[in-house]
Amino acid sequence: MQRARVAVFAMYATMAISTLTMLGEMLELRGVIALEIAPEEPLALAYTVILLVNFVIYIGSVIAVGMWIHRAHANLHEAGIPGLEFSPGWAVGWYFIPIAFLFKPFQAMRELWNASHQTGNSFSAPAPGNLSLWWGLWIISNILANISTRTSLFGDGTNFQVAAALNLGSSICTIGSAWLLLQIIRAITTAQADGIAVAQIFD
Repeated sequence: MQRARVAVFAMYATMAISTLTMLGEMLELRGVIALEIAPEEPLALAYTVILLVNFVIYIGSVIAVGMWIHRAHANLHEAGIPGLEFSPGWAVGWYFIPIAFLFKPFQAMRELWNASHQTGNSFSAPAPGNLSLWWGLWIISNILANISTRTSLFGDGTNFQVAAALNLGSSICTIGSAWLLLQIIRAITTAQADGIAVAQIFD
């Protein structure tokens, strides 16, 4: 269960730093922080540090959650659950494949949830609401962040407010998706610990 605890901690860290980032983005929208004009101001410097920490925590969270997903799927295979569509490696690997990352990871997580809870056909059975909402918020967050980056890099220099608004929306979605993923991790971990006879759970 160690990997689950690390992944849960990563989600708390993600929510905390995303909240601080969101506050900075709100100050940007109000014109209190202007990174493009006065990056040396104390608030701007503090916001820059927050953005750097945000990036580090994001990378750490990706690694922590990826390791948990791999272990959780491996538990299903070790338990001899029939009809599994995803290997532990591809359950993680699909997150890094263009186009496929929009839907394959969700299918893998749905299979993980259903098989762990021993609910019908693990691949095709409907996903619970929190799973669908988590994935929707995650996708929206990434889309908004991507548009914001393109707006900042390729705009004419007058659209920083638009980029800040998009980033704010992305941060809100990130907080929501992190909270839901935290609940999902806990539920799957509990289901596997209670209901799957595996020699070694979450080593």
